[in-house]
Amino acid sequence: MAAVKVDTERKPGSQVVLSVEVDADQVSKSIDQAYSRLAPRVRIAGFRPGKAPRPMVEREIGWPALRQEALDLILPTAYNSALDEAALDPIDVPRVEVQQFERGQPMRFTATVSIKPEITLKDYKDISVPRPHSEIGDKEVDEALERLRSRFAELHAVERPVQAGDFLTVDTHIVKSGAVLIGESETDAQLEVDKERLITGLAEGLIGQAVGETRDIALTLPADYPKKDLAGQNVAFRITVKSIKERRLPALDDELAKQVGRGQTFEELRQEVHDELQEAAHVADEQRFENDVLKALDERMEVEVPEALIEREVTRRIRELETRLQEQGVKMDRYLQYTNTSLDVLKAEQRPQAVQKVRLELALETVAEREGLTVSDAEVDEAVSNALAEEDHVGHRHGDLRTADPVRAYFRHQLLMRKTIDYLSSVAAPEASATIEPPSEAKELESAGKAASGGERRARQKKGQ
Repeated sequence: MAAVKVDTERKPGSQVVLSVEVDADQVSKSIDQAYSRLAPRVRIAGFRPGKAPRPMVEREIGWPALRQEALDLILPTAYNSALDEAALDPIDVPRVEVQQFERGQPMRFTATVSIKPEITLKDYKDISVPRPHSEIGDKEVDEALERLRSRFAELHAVERPVQAGDFLTVDTHIVKSGAVLIGESETDAQLEVDKERLITGLAEGLIGQAVGETRDIALTLPADYPKKDLAGQNVAFRITVKSIKERRLPALDDELAKQVGRGQTFEELRQEVHDELQEAAHVADEQRFENDVLKALDERMEVEVPEALIEREVTRRIRELETRLQEQGVKMDRYLQYTNTSLDVLKAEQRPQAVQKVRLELALETVAEREGLTVSDAEVDEAVSNALAEEDHVGHRHGDLRTADPVRAYFRHQLLMRKTIDYLSSVAAPEASATIEPPSEAKELESAGKAASGGERRARQKKGQ
């Protein structure tokens, strides 16, 4: 470590400006080191490699190149020494400005860094939030069974006029001012007669039409119609119906239970649907409860969130979105084109949630520190193993990640957040929830706890699927 003199100046936004001075001897040593690294690359006529006088070699290297190499050598060491001297733990990359670096003189530079902000957190042990307990009734079960039933519906050809809900095979043309528009025709198009999905007026115009019949249905195209030159225009859809099929629902009986593979009798199916809805309701209850607890915690905190943490979280969210898009085979630039937006707009949209996420994590970290909450190495091992084992199961191999420091640090942090939320939940509602183990993740907080103890829950989810 280089010997340095440091002055610190606090700035708004949890920023600190370090004014650093490195003595002339350290500067000379860094120049000598830079010369030793660059000199072997220089060839001077009349001298064997390494035998030319230093002044000649330095002239060949050039002071700008020698100075930059020396700076690259001394700056990291001097900066770390300054951090130690000032007892600072920065949360971002420093902005460095070199004021002086010359032979025989001290080096002077400034480094502007963001640090963890000062947090004022009022007493949180008086947080009291009721834990909701939703109960699923017959109405919810009946609705779920109807949705399940509709997924197993079959289409049957019928010989009657079109009715609402039918599935049609049609030929379509768009007619404007008496002329069929080129490029706006379809053959054997599949159409569901659903007024919620079709252009306003089209479903109503199809009712009563027979197979083989052609109709012109006058309507106004919506303002968001894909073809901009037709948006909002009055046109006619010329439609010829070629076939009509109706959807027939299976009976609510034992055969349906066997067909969906969830029991041998209808009563068994009904009970399983009820149990799954009840579990989902408890998960939702727990999420609402934890969100209310975290909202109460946030209201007790005062903090000036550093811009560096906000930008880091926004960047993380954008990268996460980009990863999801890549999994679907869509590149970010194409996505921005599809959504008619820009990266700057996307970042601005992510900012409010990013600020809230950072605030919550700062509050939770403060609670964890006050209460002495920690995560053991064994807990981290289990979380990492469970998460990566699931990835390995689908064909990914992550052996090296099991011991990687960044991976372990990520899981340790997420487990600590989970443990702190559990602690606050026990304070806010001392009675334990007997229906969920462990509690579900709070909104806006990613939880590695899910990976650590998610085997049973994943099994239930697969069963539900």
